Amino acid sequence: MSLNVYLMPDYLTLLICIELQKRWPTTLVLLITPPPIDEEGRLRNPYVENPMGLPERTNEAAGAYAKACVDVAGECGGPVVDIWTKMQHISDWPRVCLSDGLHLTQSGNKIVFEEVVARLREEGISLETLLVDLPHIAEIDPNDPLKSFS
Repeated sequence: MSLNVYLMPDYLTLLICIELQKRWPTTLVLLITPPPIDEEGRLRNPYVENPMGLPERTNEAAGAYAKACVDVAGECGGPVVDIWTKMQHISDWPRVCLSDGLHLTQSGNKIVFEEVVARLREEGISLETLLVDLPHIAEIDPNDPLKSFS
C-alpha cells in the first residue's frame, strides 16, 4: 500500500494553500465560483460566427470549475461563495442572472455582492471592523501632507 494520501494535483494545491497561509496569515482569501452558463443564451448571443451552432461554453464545464473551486476552498480551509449553485436555485435564472448566457445582469451582480458580503460577515469582516489604511482627508495637513502618512 502506498503512503501517498493525495494525488499530485491535490498535493500541489495543499502546498500552495500552506504557502499562502504562511506568507499572509491574517489575510482572508475568499474564493468565488464561476456563474452558471445558459447555453441557449450563448447561442442567441455568440461572440463570433458559429456555423456549427454549438455553444462556446457549457454549464457542465462551468460546473466542473465551480466544483474544483469549492474543493480547493475545502482543502485550504478557506471560505467560498458558490455562485454557480446559488444562481441555479433562482427561478428563471438564465433570464434573471445572465444578460447573454454568460455575463451577469444587474440582478446577477446583486446576488454576487450579497453573497460575498454575507460570507465576509460570517468570517467576521464588515465595514465596521476593517482597519483604515490611510488617514481621513480631514486629518491631512494641507501644508505638509506627507506628515499625515508616516
